Amino acid sequence: MTPPAERDDVRYTIGKVLLLLCATVVALHLAAVAVRSLARPDGAPADVLALLNGGHERSLASWWTSALLIACALTAVVAGRLAETRKAGRAWVVLAAVFALLSLDEIVSLHERGAEWAAAVFESGSLLARLGWTIPAAAVLVLSLVVLVPAFRVIPARPRTVILAGLATSIAGALGMEVLNVLLADAGARYLWRHLVMTLEEAAEMVGVVIVLLGVLTALRVRWADGRLTLTYDATGR
Repeated sequence: MTPPAERDDVRYTIGKVLLLLCATVVALHLAAVAVRSLARPDGAPADVLALLNGGHERSLASWWTSALLIACALTAVVAGRLAETRKAGRAWVVLAAVFALLSLDEIVSLHERGAEWAAAVFESGSLLARLGWTIPAAAVLVLSLVVLVPAFRVIPARPRTVILAGLATSIAGALGMEVLNVLLADAGARYLWRHLVMTLEEAAEMVGVVIVLLGVLTALRVRWADGRLTLTYDATGR
């Protein structure tokens, strides 16, 4: 139950709606895979199923995740504009830039280029080559900490904690499940198990980004009363 004093805070409604949409995208992904496996359609039906299959590039899942990241970036910009100090405002802008770059990666599949790079650098067929984009992604993640750590020190504690939890969920889903998928392939596991891992990967990425967005919203007070929406910065992050 939402505390009585906070029932007019629309952040709770936003979170519920976004998580419901994530569940819908995952359900469509599962339905597309099931239909593809059983019916094996060609032509336009196959194209539609590919669009719904989160394992494909530029699918509904990737576009949805990209849209969520753009929402994170825009919300962080708003938080930066409303922040009480210039230092806090700059920190939010840094986070907004990171979210925007992550969204761009989802749209144009930059991480897929990492797979080609890994295949060219490491011996073909080796475990490192098959890990593909996870290697350069891990390197970029480490380098990003140089920018993110100072920014996180400035923003309020609770938003910082929630955003970090969301990023951890998304990164664990993307990198962890990809590594697990490769290990399952090496072990000769059935495609069904590998597909379940792929589904968990997509779900974790989306849910993680929703958590990030809610973390950014934690730094704002979003109120809807008397037909009017008001936004204020909350340095306490309550």
